[in-house]
This record gives sequence, structure tokens and C-alpha cells, in this order.
Amino acid sequence: MNDVAKPAFPLRFDSQPNQTPFAFELNITEHGVVMTGRSAKGSTSSVLFPKLGQASPLAEMTSYVGECAKAFVADVAGLHESFKNDELTNRMRAAADARFGKTCGQMVNRGIKEAQDVAASRAALMGVDPATSANAHLRAHGMALWRSADRSGREAIAIDDNTPFETTAALIESGALSAVSDRARDAATTRYMAQRLIAKSGSTAAHQIAPTYERPLATGPDHRAARDAATRELDKLTARAEAVATVEDMLRRICDVLSTATNLSPHDIYKTFDRK
Repeated sequence: MNDVAKPAFPLRFDSQPNQTPFAFELNITEHGVVMTGRSAKGSTSSVLFPKLGQASPLAEMTSYVGECAKAFVADVAGLHESFKNDELTNRMRAAADARFGKTCGQMVNRGIKEAQDVAASRAALMGVDPATSANAHLRAHGMALWRSADRSGREAIAIDDNTPFETTAALIESGALSAVSDRARDAATTRYMAQRLIAKSGSTAAHQIAPTYERPLATGPDHRAARDAATRELDKLTARAEAVATVEDMLRRICDVLSTATNLSPHDIYKTFDRK
């Protein structure tokens, strides 16, 4: 990784004091570092280098890209003292490549890996195992109830936390949930993933009812605790997916902002990201 200087903030660079073809400005916010580029015509573009939760595998690298942004603006200010016009633009391109090329290339690689891992985890939880002699009749019964229900009845089946696991499995396998609202479909798929996570992880066996004064000899699985644990795991998966989307937006916006000063298109800026 590059050695990154840490200048004082907020830091601003204008290419010319009277007629400004572009300007850069950095601000530190509670959500992260914001770098803004402003053209001579007054149009602006900005990028947030966000503070991701430390649970995200992308948090450390995202923070480092923000440090590179700080150093880049400092580099720009130094270049302006010695170069003008086309030569300044060429130096700007070199500075952008030096600070962001390899770093953003690594960010792309890590982001793709994390996106693949999140997608694989979600796909595994959304999978439906083939019906067996033990559950085929349960799925058939669930589908029969679904077919006999009207639209509001189907919404209720999809949303109801008490809808049996095998019924939801049959609805997912058949694609029947495409006929309900997004709210109902999300409720059904979230419930199914939690139930499947419990089944796959053995969470029910790991969560046993604790004896109490009221039930000093209580025994057996604590289904609520198992569901709560599964919900927490799904929340983590959701947070990871949101972090991937945030980083993807950050990378696009980096290209937009750098395009302002380098006279390169955002697509050409993206091509400078070195993923090797």
C-alpha cells in the first residue's frame, strides 16, 4: 500500500485563483471522508469514503482508500505550485493513478470477493432441498391451501410467522411468491432463511431452555432463542450486503470525481484501477 501523508483538514485546492477549471475539497464528517470535485461551470460531484462497521471485511480497505483521498488532494495542491495547463492535467492523471490506481484495484478485488461470498451465503439459505417421503405430503398440503386462498389469503400465508417451514419451501420452489407483494415475499423469504439456518447450524440443539424458579426442571430446545440467534446472523448478512452496495457506489463516485480534474471519462478512470 502507498505511504499516505495526513494533511490538516478541511483542505481545499483550486487550480487557478481567478478562473477555476476545477477544484477539490475534503471534509471529515461523522459518516466518513467526503471528497468533492467542482468544475468551472459550477457542476459538482462528490464521493463518501464511509465508515463501515468493523464486522465488514471491507472496512479496513475502505478506510485506507479514504486516506489515499486525503493524500491525493495534498498532492494536487503541490503540483499546482509547479505546473500549469496541459502539463498540470498530465501530472494530475499521474497523481490520481499513483494514489488510487493500485488501491482501488485492490478494493475492487476485495469487493467482488465479498459480493460473491454474500451471494453464496444467501443462495445456500434460499435453497430448497428435494422433497422426501417425510415432507412431500406437507408441501403438497401447503400448496393446496395456497391455491384455494384468494389474494389477501395468500398475503397472510406469506407473512404469517406460523406458516410451516415446508409450506414456505414449496412456495419458494414453485415460484408462487412472485404473486404477492414485496412486503409479503420479503417476510416469507426472511423467515425461511432463518428456519433453514437453524436447521443447518443445529442452533436448536445449542439453545436449551434454562430452568427457572417457575420451571425448575425445564428441559428441551429453546425455539425462541434459536430464532433470535438466527435473526442476528441474518442481520449480519444483510449488513454485509449493504456494505458491498456502499463500496460499489463509492468506486463509481471516485471515477466521477477524478474525471473532473483529469479530463478523462469515468469509464477511463475505472480502467486505471490496477487489479493485479
